[in-house]
This record gives sequence, structure tokens and C-alpha cells, in this order.
Amino acid sequence: MKNSPIKTVFKFETIRQLKKPSFWVAVLLMPVLFGVMFLISFVAGSENADTTPHLAEDTVIAITDKAGVLPKNNPFNKYDSEEAGVEAVKKGEADLFFYIPKDFLETKKAQFYHISEGLEIFNYDGNALKMILSQYAKLKVDELDAIVLAGEYEINDNKLTATGEPSNALGKAIVPGVILVVYFVFMVLFGSRLLMTVVEEKENRISEMILTNISSKHLIIGKILSMLTLGVIQVLVMVIPMILLLAFNWNNPAISSIVSIIELDPATIAVNVVLFVASIALFAAANTMVGVVVPTARDASQYIGPIVVASVFPLYFMQAFMATEPGLIVHFLTYFPLSAPVALMLRSTFGTLTPVELAIGLVEIIIFAVIILRITIKLFQKNAINFEVVKFKQLFKR
Repeated sequence: MKNSPIKTVFKFETIRQLKKPSFWVAVLLMPVLFGVMFLISFVAGSENADTTPHLAEDTVIAITDKAGVLPKNNPFNKYDSEEAGVEAVKKGEADLFFYIPKDFLETKKAQFYHISEGLEIFNYDGNALKMILSQYAKLKVDELDAIVLAGEYEINDNKLTATGEPSNALGKAIVPGVILVVYFVFMVLFGSRLLMTVVEEKENRISEMILTNISSKHLIIGKILSMLTLGVIQVLVMVIPMILLLAFNWNNPAISSIVSIIELDPATIAVNVVLFVASIALFAAANTMVGVVVPTARDASQYIGPIVVASVFPLYFMQAFMATEPGLIVHFLTYFPLSAPVALMLRSTFGTLTPVELAIGLVEIIIFAVIILRITIKLFQKNAINFEVVKFKQLFKR
């Protein structure tokens, strides 16, 4: 094992990719983008976290209430007309002026006036009137009605199964859903990388020299293992900052509420991890085979399209996969080799996958991954220096 050709190829490919600046740019680009998006979202959320207006104690408020919404003994400055209130704002006699027209009940519109210069545009808005009207409206109803109208209460959602047991469908879906997302990351970032690595070696005639010392079997397996390892590095670079981010924001109600419902069933995690590994092996083998049968990188981009489309085809029928009873199209995509990985992961996420269906689909994925890999090895041995697209009949030619 110390001098294993597979280990030699694996080590060579991994180190070669890690030394490329383009690899690290691709690795770090997505986490940086996620970080920027989170920062923007956090800043925006902080600014909008409390939408209740805060008026300074010395703010002078004037109101013309033609509709009689407010009680007559309200403490605000009163003006007989809209024009008079606007003039008061212009002269500095009032900081804010609200005009409630007589037909307010029908139009549901009021006017807001204040001097806005420079950054003061962000200080006041019409929500100040909404706050005032809301406070006075609560005084007209009893405490219970005020709570109901304001929505200041919580509802505990008790979900049950058909047998009356507590149901945690969302908690069970989180782990399979996360694994599905990671699978897509592998597909997007490393499917084409593995494909282009094989094609570039053919174009540069490197394969001719490599195959004089290492068999095609060892070369292909070493490359696939190397790309999978690089994929794990990519995922870890993305996941570790997210975990740290969650740890630092553990007390955030939104995060703690999600974490509290996650159901970590060892059997479910193990099965989904096996499904993930088998799916990656199938997709990697299919990409490698395309790299073997095409002569140039330009041709590779055309031939890989159908494989990618077939792999994500279940997403076009998301509504059907969310149904409680899977239909014909769902069953077809579950057992069609290229779409099976995503279909099985979706059904596992939505809780419609039976153990028997999972076992059949998993065995099918493994069998097809092995078959495609064996075909790829034979084709690579015969066509490593071929610069024409391999014809269909050559796939079965000895």
C-alpha cells in the first residue's frame, strides 16, 4: 500500500490542485460571498429590528383630525386646516404635522408633513402617526380585545402523526436537507473540475506519459479520490465558519428555535451519508466518462449538459415530491440512475421515502457507479490519445 499507484496519483493530483491559486479563489469565494450577504442582512435586520418610531420628548406634534379618530383632549397642537398645519411646520412651530381627512374611513389615507434636510430624512416617517393612533385605539377597547387586535400572544403548534404521536417533520428534514445542499455544492464545484482535468491531460498529451507507468484503472480511481478529497476541503471551508457563526449567535431566537427541533437520529444520518457518498461516486464516474470520450474541453462542455440536467431533473417536479403520496413521475425519477440521487434525497427530506425504496435506490446507484467506472477505465486505456469523439459502438468494442 506504501507504493500503491492509486496513492501516488491521489497525492500528485491533490497537491497539484492545492498549489493552484485558482483553486483557493474558488474555495474562498463562496464563503466570502455568504459572509458579505450575512453581514448585509445582519445590518439591515438591526436597522429594521424595531420598526416602532421613537420620538424625542421635545418633539412638537401637531394634528388636524377631521375624522374624529383621536379624543378631543389629546395633548397635540391642533389646527383647523391642513394649510395651517403645514404653515406651522414651515415656521418651526411644529416638528411634525399629521392631517387626518374627514373621509379617512373610506380612503384610509392621511398626510404627514415635516422638514426633511440631510440625514433627517431617516429620522421620521408616517409610522409615527400609526403608533399614535394604535395607542389611542387600545384605550377604547378592553385589555383582552387589545391583546387580540395587536396580536400580542403566542400559539403553540402541536403537530401529531396519524397515530397521535408528536410529529417533528421539519426537524427530521433538516439533516437530509443539509446533505442534499452539500451534494449540490459538490456537483457545481467539482463535477466540471474532474471532467476538465481528464480532458486537459489528453489535450496536453500528458496521459501518454502517465499511462506508461500507471494503469488507467489506478489513474482514474486516484483522480476521483483526489477530487472528492478536494471537495471535502471546500465543504469544510464553507461549513466551519457557519458553525462558528451559529455558535456566536446561539442565543438568537431564530437560530435557537431551529436548532432545538433538529432530530439527530444516528441511523438516518448514516443512511443519508452512505447515499451521499454513493451519489458523488456515480456523478464523478459519469463526469470522468464524458472527459474520456470527448477530445477537447470545448466538446466536454456540450456533452456534460445532459448529465447535469438529468441529475437535477427532480427539482422541476418539486411539487410532486412534496405530495404525501408519490406519483408515477416521482417513482420514475427515483429509479432512473442519473436522477436517483437527488430524487432519493428529496424524498428523504420530505419524509416520503420507505426503507425498501431507499435500499433499492441505493443499490442501483452503487451498481451503476461501478459499471460506469469500469467502462470509463477501459475507454481511457484505449482513448487516452484519441482526439475524436468516441462513437457509441466503441463503448462495447473489446
